[in-house]
Amino acid sequence: MPLANTLEPAKPAEKRQESRPHANGRDARRRQRLKISLPVHVRPFDARYADIEDVGQVVDFTRDGFFFHTSMPHYYEGMRLIVTFPYGDKVLAHRRMLTTVVRVDHLEDGVRGVAVRVLL
Repeated sequence: MPLANTLEPAKPAEKRQESRPHANGRDARRRQRLKISLPVHVRPFDARYADIEDVGQVVDFTRDGFFFHTSMPHYYEGMRLIVTFPYGDKVLAHRRMLTTVVRVDHLEDGVRGVAVRVLL
């Protein structure tokens, strides 16, 4: 059964800019996003940051990537991450992926929004 069919409806997310225009003025997204609210386990792929682990909250996702909220300040564009999504004790099927950060948004109250693209 596809992951999208097993998810509960999303809780309302914080308001953020809904589309990012590409250099030519069009939205760069290739797929429609599914709004959800699920935990994600994140750690840097780079061994220099091996001690850093984070559990963020995914806000929306597609097959190509997802956007999550976190309070950790260490993310930057181009950073490679190993993520486990969905994450938690009650999740029956975890999927570990190699991703790269494509955007970091500074939201309200020290929260950061991190957009990642799935590589593997």
